[in-house]
This record gives sequence, structure tokens and C-alpha cells, in this order.
Amino acid sequence: MPIIPFLGVSLGLNEFQVGLILSIFSMCQLFASPITGKLSDRYGRKPLLLFSQTSTLIGFFLLGIANNVWILVAARLVDGLLGSNMTVAQAYISDVTNPKYRTKTFGYSSAVFGAGLIFGPVIGGILSTINYSVPMFFAAGVSLLSIILVLLFLPESLNKEERENKLDFKFGDIIPIKETKRFFKSAKIRGTLVVFFLYTLAFFIFITTFALFAKKQINVTVQELSFYMAWIGILRVIFQSVLINPLLKKLSENTTLKLGVIAMIFTMTFLIFANNYWIVYIPLSFLAFGSGVIRPILTSKLTKTVKREETGSLMGVNNALISIGQIITPILGGLILIFLPSQMLPFFSAVVFALIFLVWRWAFVKPFQSEKQQSVESKEQIINL
Repeated sequence: MPIIPFLGVSLGLNEFQVGLILSIFSMCQLFASPITGKLSDRYGRKPLLLFSQTSTLIGFFLLGIANNVWILVAARLVDGLLGSNMTVAQAYISDVTNPKYRTKTFGYSSAVFGAGLIFGPVIGGILSTINYSVPMFFAAGVSLLSIILVLLFLPESLNKEERENKLDFKFGDIIPIKETKRFFKSAKIRGTLVVFFLYTLAFFIFITTFALFAKKQINVTVQELSFYMAWIGILRVIFQSVLINPLLKKLSENTTLKLGVIAMIFTMTFLIFANNYWIVYIPLSFLAFGSGVIRPILTSKLTKTVKREETGSLMGVNNALISIGQIITPILGGLILIFLPSQMLPFFSAVVFALIFLVWRWAFVKPFQSEKQQSVESKEQIINL
């Protein structure tokens, strides 16, 4: 994560071109993840997990030997189109876990992923002091180890009877246009989806181009950037495991969510004026808090807007919107950095976060007031009857 932007710059790319490179993976995953999930339903989780991990290994190997832009592009294409290992891993966890403990198990999975986001950048940053190839080959080695572990120790989670007999791909499986139109008819769901998308836009336009921003404004090295990322990861784990529940017990979801948005606005405003390596740890602490509380609360709010049987469809729509946001943001961030002063990147992010407050009443207050009013009117009608 901290190395690819620096690798791109070393190969002669500008900020906009690096943004295009960064968007390739998300663009590929938008189409590949649903297809990989369907294939794993038909052929089993283990074969697809092995296939996707092998493509990730190849992607890292290509990054290790990347001495021109086209190899860099090929590496991201291979891993993006074929390496949907998270999709298959989540399906496997769902298969082997009792529904009663599924949320808890996914929590463990998220914690492991969070640990990777702490240690991975640090290891990559330290190894990059040798050269940019070494951390890529190290990552390829870790991928090879995971392949060996799957081969030796991971049983198939689907028996023959549970696998689908035929593959039935529809465009709606990839881009859920029909479901999106249906959900957007509800003011409550539409408002929550719009707020979630604004958060995605504001957060990812900064975080995906943070390396380029920090290099341009503060002149950091890859290793220094990796410490920033590890700091964010550590604090997010602490906030999500220790702070969120006590906050929600004392404050409402809406109040906690507002505090998270305010923290993100403060972060971006502070970074406009930051020009010292050490002082950046202060706003990044607020970023860790804000991002640590906003996404879980928005996800929770989203799942509460529909019946249980519609949750999967709604999350599919939301994930598609998030993927679109992750495709747009590195490109837009690169354009800002190449044509405008670097300070405009956090400024733009702060403005989008502030927009959340402008749509707040429409998203969270008005729909619920209308629902409450309808409930009161229904009760009055029942009493009159």
C-alpha cells in the first residue's frame, strides 16, 4: 500500500497517472468479485481460493520485477481480475460458521485483516529501504505460504449437493441497477446510501492519494509513510474494540456519528496547514477515530432500514457504490495534486465531509420523523376504530 505510489513515481509517472494505476484494482474487483463468488458456489471454495491466491502471488511477483509501467499495469490487472480471495474467504467463513456466531467470527476475521494493515505497511516500509522489489517478493512469499496452508489444512466447505448445478450470470449480479432503483425509492434507504457514498468519496480521495500528498507536501519517505499507516491501523483497532461500545452506551448513534464526521473535518483542516512530519500524527489520530466509528455505524444504520431477507441485496448495492467511489477517488485525487496545490486535497475532502451535515436532515431525521408520524396516525386510527 505505501509502496506502489512511490514505485509509480520512480517509473516516471505523474500523480494523475499513479491515480489511474491505483484505480485499476478497484475497477477490476467491481466486476470480478461477484463472478468469483458465483464460480465458488459452483466449483467449491477451495479451488477458487487457490486460484485467486495464485493470481495474487503472480501479481506481487510482477510488481517485484516491474521496471516499466506496463508490467505495473499488468500486475494490478492480474490481481484485480483474478485475485478476489476476500470474496471467497468470506463465503468460506459463512459456510463453516453457525449463524448464531457468524457476526462474532466475522469480527475475528476483521481483526486479523486489521492486524495485517498494521504490520504489512511497516514490513513493506522497512524492506523498501533496500529497494522497491524486496517487499513485493516478500509479499509473494507470504502468498505462497497461504497457498501451501490451504492445500494442506483447509477442507472444502461445500459438498456436491450444495453446489449449484449450473452457472447463471446476469448483468445485475455485477452492477445491481434494478435493486439500486428499488432501494432509492425509499427516502430512509436513499438518504443513508447517499451519506455512505459521501463518506466513501471524502475518505478515499484522501487515503488513496495520501502517499502522494505526504510526499509532495511533507517530503516523506516510504518508511515514514508506513509508520503513518501503522499508527492509523493501531488506533483504529483500539477505538473499534475499546471506545465504540462505551460511546454508544452514553451517546446516541447519531451523536457518535456526528462526532466522527467532525473528527474527519478537523483532520482534513489540520492537514491543510501541516508541513512537519511529526505533527501529522495529531490529525491522523482524529482520522483513526473518525473512520473507526463512522463506517460501522453507517453499516448498522443501513442494515436497519430493510428486512433481514433484503440485507444481502442492500449490502450488494452499497458495496457497488463503494467500489465506484474507490475507482473515482484516486483519479480525482491525482488530478487535484497535479493541477492544484497539495493543500487542496484535504480541503476538498473536508468540504465533502461537511456536505454530510447538509444532507443529514434529509438522510437521518426527516425519514424517521415521517415514520414516527405515520405510526402515531396509525395508532389514532386504531383508537378511533
